[in-house]
Amino acid sequence: MFVFALAVPALLVVLIGYVVGYELWSAVAGTGGAETAGWVTGTALLVAVVTGAVRWRRRRSHRRRDQSA
Repeated sequence: MFVFALAVPALLVVLIGYVVGYELWSAVAGTGGAETAGWVTGTALLVAVVTGAVRWRRRRSHRRRDQSA
């Protein structure tokens, strides 16, 4: 069950990035290479979301530690 709790949101983020990248590439340059652009955009969005979440969690943890000391 734990795997699904992490995999489903991650897949949704990749899917959203894929759709946005695919559509933007198709609108600008046509369909050639649109699938690759979609995967790259989806992966980049996933990396950005994970990085942001990790930074937010670390910052929150440091604030709580500083307030309790």
